[in-house]
Amino acid sequence: TVADVVGKGLPASLLMASVRAAMRAQADNVYDMDEIISRVNKSMSLDMRSNEFITLWYGVLDYQHKQLTYCSAGHEPAILIRGGAGPGEAAMRELGVGGMVIGVDPEQRYDKEVVQLQTGDVLWIYTDGVPDAMNYHGEKFGKARMRESLMKVKDQTAEQICRQMLWETRRFVGLNRRTDDTTMVVVKVE
Repeated sequence: TVADVVGKGLPASLLMASVRAAMRAQADNVYDMDEIISRVNKSMSLDMRSNEFITLWYGVLDYQHKQLTYCSAGHEPAILIRGGAGPGEAAMRELGVGGMVIGVDPEQRYDKEVVQLQTGDVLWIYTDGVPDAMNYHGEKFGKARMRESLMKVKDQTAEQICRQMLWETRRFVGLNRRTDDTTMVVVKVE
């Protein structure tokens, strides 16, 4: 699970802790992830103020069958890179099936998707702190630059991809003060 809560400081931390606890409680008792997210959304909607919400991307990997089942609640879509080692041979696909953010509509229903993974696939899950990273000129790192950078490093190990993407965003931002947190998860299918 990768999630991002609106706001900063103690209130945001408490909200994230509540979502984490709700996710754990539901995942222990419910099999279908779309139902898990619906239940978490319903319970969180009752306790959140009108200016609060959470984005969340929840995925389960079946290593034996190379299957990914996921559901997104308004979160930045994960990116699946599939394809050859040469330039122009790889395809990039967004994984954004799900529904709206958590905490707004208690009756929101969510969808899930099952993706058959292949050897060499790269799964990139991130928070908006990556594309929203801003340099001194007020220019964002952006999704286009993020995708370009991902394509350059897709053949490296998962750890190297993560380190390189963090370096690319930090290099772009330079000495400008970071305004948002950054979370990155990389999975490389072997």
